[in-house]
Amino acid sequence: MERKTILLAGVGVIVLAIALVYGLNLAAPASQQGPGTAPLPTPQTMGSAEALEAVRANVQEALDRLDAETATAANRLGPLGMTDNETRAVLRELALVSAAAIDATAVSKDGIMLIVEPVEYHHVEGSDIHEQEHVRRLIATQKPVMSRVFETVEGINATDIEHPVFTPSGAFNGSASLLFRPVVLLTIAVEEALAGRTAEVFVVDTDGVVLYDRDPAEIGANTFSSPQFAEYPELQQIAGRMIREPNGSGEYTFRAQGSTTPVRKRILWTTVGLHGTEWRVVAVDSVTPA
Repeated sequence: MERKTILLAGVGVIVLAIALVYGLNLAAPASQQGPGTAPLPTPQTMGSAEALEAVRANVQEALDRLDAETATAANRLGPLGMTDNETRAVLRELALVSAAAIDATAVSKDGIMLIVEPVEYHHVEGSDIHEQEHVRRLIATQKPVMSRVFETVEGINATDIEHPVFTPSGAFNGSASLLFRPVVLLTIAVEEALAGRTAEVFVVDTDGVVLYDRDPAEIGANTFSSPQFAEYPELQQIAGRMIREPNGSGEYTFRAQGSTTPVRKRILWTTVGLHGTEWRVVAVDSVTPA
């Protein structure tokens, strides 16, 4: 099911958990550190063009890695029955390939979820997902797909990568699916790309949904329909351009990061994606008084 406005429940908790694991910008200010503790160095700012390319490359690499793992699982499922213990073993391995992964599924050629791993998602086995847009596309083309963010039968807003499964004789037999949280994948990929430096970077999809931002309150908001963007028509115009143009630049007025004060922002953007589904990676080039 496609949705123009996606509310990603628990996003703040997820981002905080990732930050705690990776140690991302959570050190207390020098004024709050204990006696005898040396202040941490101030992170250097990365240039917008450098940040944009670094983040683009890292996010695309992360997507490619998930795609390759799903393709490998689909190949391994080819000779199997799609409902046996060997299939479960393949799916358990696939579900562990990334911190962003939710579950892995063997889907029948008619769009039925035959086996789902790990165990906490066994309850959705037997679900009919053939009406989901990306599943319809895979069945029709018998080619790999990546979905937009959608509400899954597991009750999670997520993205799905699927690769077709073919029997040894070449007959189409369904697909291998890997469901993942874009916010988790992007949080890890962006912070690794910046390597301890700072830059204002965010990621949106071609529906205008914010998939990643350093401000958790922005994640899941839709640039075209969410109330916080309604009074900034220039931002919506730029978002419209980003849907149409895979690369570009522009200016708009919006709140400063972490503030309610409007400022003038100049941005650069580029594209990542898989199998025809695209995300726009955006870096803020400059901020000036509005």
